[in-house]
Amino acid sequence: MPDDDVPSAGLAAAQPDGFDRLLRGAIDLHVHGRPDLSPGLPNRGNDLDVARLARAYGMSGWVLKSHLWATTDRARSLRESMAGTGFTVHGSITLNPPAGGLEPAVVELAAAHGARVVFLPTWGSAADLGRGGYIPTLLGRIAPSFGEYAARTPIALCEPDGSLSGRTRAVIDACRALGLALATGHASVEESRAVAAYCAEVGQRLLVTHPLHYTTDPAVLRELADTGAYLEFCNAPLVHPDGHLTVRDVHEALSAVGPERAVLTTDVFSRWVPPEPECLRMFVEQLAYLGWTAEQIGTMVSVNPRSFLGEPA
Repeated sequence: MPDDDVPSAGLAAAQPDGFDRLLRGAIDLHVHGRPDLSPGLPNRGNDLDVARLARAYGMSGWVLKSHLWATTDRARSLRESMAGTGFTVHGSITLNPPAGGLEPAVVELAAAHGARVVFLPTWGSAADLGRGGYIPTLLGRIAPSFGEYAARTPIALCEPDGSLSGRTRAVIDACRALGLALATGHASVEESRAVAAYCAEVGQRLLVTHPLHYTTDPAVLRELADTGAYLEFCNAPLVHPDGHLTVRDVHEALSAVGPERAVLTTDVFSRWVPPEPECLRMFVEQLAYLGWTAEQIGTMVSVNPRSFLGEPA
């Protein structure tokens, strides 16, 4: 079998009883699928095979994300293929420059096309470009003109005085009006604070995306959680060769925040890791080893993702 393929549900069937105990009903809010950046950077398995595997692992759904394009059409195709299985795939859009950036009309069009989640800019954010982010580095290898393009199109969420920009507020207002969930993308800590404060003011559901990429300060994490936002803790930096975090770092951050405001996801898209459902299973089993109960993990992989998406528990 080629090393970038995955078996179907047979892999799950071969596991011991109860192997899926911590993933039953889970929704992974951060699945990149294949391809994301390029077919030349493949994940372990095509979307449908891995979705079937996720269902065999007891999961209930995904949010499919791309750094480049809206995933609404891919999500619709997967939903149709998975009809009757109890597994739902939600589409999203990331407001990077190719999608139009901070444009309420883009949010409205994405919603009309079936998007459930809007991600604020990732590699297109001025903050991410300024710190030499991982995704801009990969895109620079794929597209010879990327560096010049990115330098012309950086997106800041705040004004120079630190206040949230009018365009950012307009995007948040559009998400609230349409009932969409919002995630911070690759915003800086300062930008995330401003976005979280405005979302709390207007009643917009928010996920602060992988904050441990930018800070491990428990006081900052608690401050963000206290706004009512969910905080994402993902498996990707724990399995990356250049990752700077361990599962014990996640454990300590979760201890500061508490499971009530935390969400566990994968965010993996590399050849060297297992498919997403196995990555998520490894993640939650390690947290269980460190003392997190099945109920707490269920809150972080099932209850909170549903709440973020606006679904009943």
